[in-house]
Formats: sequence, C-alpha cells, structure tokens
Amino acid sequence: MSNTLIPVLVFGLPGIAFLIAALGYIAYRSMVLIPAKAEDFIIAWGRERGDISDEELGLPWIAERVPSPQGYELAVHALEGEGGKLVLLQHGITWSWLAMMRYVRAFRAEGWTVVLVDSRGHGDTTGGRPSYGWYERHDLKAVADWALSRFPHSEGFVALGVSMGAASVLQYAPLDRRLDAVIADCPFTSAASELDHRLKRTMMPFFARPAVVRIADALCRRQEGFSLYDASPERAMLETNAPILFVHGLDDDYVPWKMSVIMAETRRRRLPAASTELRLVPDAKHARSMAVDPEGYVRALREFFAQALGRGPGRPGAPVGGRRETEGEPVQGEKNR
Repeated sequence: MSNTLIPVLVFGLPGIAFLIAALGYIAYRSMVLIPAKAEDFIIAWGRERGDISDEELGLPWIAERVPSPQGYELAVHALEGEGGKLVLLQHGITWSWLAMMRYVRAFRAEGWTVVLVDSRGHGDTTGGRPSYGWYERHDLKAVADWALSRFPHSEGFVALGVSMGAASVLQYAPLDRRLDAVIADCPFTSAASELDHRLKRTMMPFFARPAVVRIADALCRRQEGFSLYDASPERAMLETNAPILFVHGLDDDYVPWKMSVIMAETRRRRLPAASTELRLVPDAKHARSMAVDPEGYVRALREFFAQALGRGPGRPGAPVGGRRETEGEPVQGEKNR
C-alpha cells in the first residue's frame, strides 16, 4: 500500500483538509507570533559565549528613537567611529541589537561608526511583528536617513544583517542608492522557502508542505498584510547593483547554506556586472560564522570592502563584476556534500 494513501484511509478527505489547515495555522504562528528574547537573557547568553562584555555595554552609546513609516518607534543605538565609514547592523529573529556585539567589536576596531536597530517586534522597538524583511526594509531606510544625516560617511556606507536581518538588508538595498555594499550573513531565499525548510525538518511529508505553506501565507496576508512569498531576498538582490557579500556556515541546519549558494550563483548569472561574493565557513552553525572564525571573517570583510567601497551605485563609476570565493570554495563545497 502506498504511504501517500495511509492518511486518506485513516482520516478521510475532510480530516486531511482540517489537519492541513490546523498545521497551516500553527506554521503561521511559529513564523510571526514567535516571542522575542528578553534583554537579560541575551546579555547572559552573550557573556557566556564571549559575544558581549561589560566593557562594551558600558561604552558611550547614543540611544535614539526613530519614527518608522509603519507608525511605531524604532529603538536605535550608535557609536561614532574615528573616520568616515558607517555600517548599519541588523540582528536576527527573536534577538535584539545586543546580539550584534561581535560585529560591533570588529567594525569599531577598523574605525567604523556603528548603528544598530531593534527590529519591529524586538527589544525596545514599540510595535510591529516580524515580517522577514518586508516591513523591516522600510524601517532600515528610516534608520539610514537618521544615521546619514548625523554621522560622517564619505568613506563608505554599508549594511550587514544576520539571518532575518540578512534578509532585511537584502530587501532594503534596492530602496537606497546611497548604500555602497551589503553583507548578508546566513540569509534565506524567501520566507516561504524558509518555512518549507522548517516543515521539512519536522519530517512533514513533501506532499503536504506546499498546502501548509499556502495556508500560513494566506493567514499572513490577512493578519499581517504581507506575503511569505513577497518577503524574498532572492528577488530583491536582483534589483540592486550594490556589491553583495554572502556569508554562511556549512553546519547551518536552520537556514540551509545552499540558499546563499543559490542566491550568489543566480546573481552572478543574472547581474554579471555587479559584484557578488560568497564565503562559506566550515564548522559554523546558524549565525555563528563570526564566532567560529573571527579573523577570517574580518579578513573577508577587508577584502570585500577594498573592492566594493568607492564604486557603489551612488558613487562615481559602476560596480565592477567579479567572482571570488574565500575559505570554502562554495561551488566545489556543494559538490562534496
């Protein structure tokens, strides 16, 4: 007897329809109604892993509240650097600006001004729920407007995001020609694809997943005003010529590393004149590439910025295309796994 017939025989078609609808509702809640972590938890977690130090918490942070186009206030923290380089840092889902201290550490050592924002539904930002970059892209534009009006940036303005933050900066990039470069650390191709991957990890049968994703998407559109299919970094990355560096850990089972490979290869093929680079990090789980190999991470950033800064879409000269992989040979690595 075919395994695909067993659920039908056990539950009947009405029962199967009800079960899929219920799973779609659960999937919607798991994507959008996921609770954010408390500040005390993030600080304790960061101290234990060496990601956060008391010295860094005690730095002269500039705290601001920036109005969002969606009607709430975004909590922003910033440290002014010594030169004219500015980076906008965006955390991942359930976390807050405090989870980005390793990146703050790396950029401050290079003299950058760092600006961090609590994403909607996170930290001290007053409203909203996660939208996987769909609304966050406009929030990042609002924070960029504030930051660029306040801090020097003549030597470069870039955005770096991790996980959902990476998806957000990729979707923000087409909105802002002032942006010189983007670093996307472990992004997903789309919110719908990420949900499908999560369902696959729960051992949900392949024939049921598309229907569950569609139901979750319908609930998102009705309740949240956005589609899981429209929250699509893989589409947005083709709408900007800004240089992009993809970073992904090879032990990431939360957002598959192949998603970054697919996006990098697609962009190289579709936008050959734009600079697209990819770095795969061995032994790094989700969002841990910087922690696993901080020296290699910083070296990759330096090399990327040496190529990217000064040729952004808002600066003289067009972006120069190129293929370069570091620390992992992504195409070869894909064949070997």
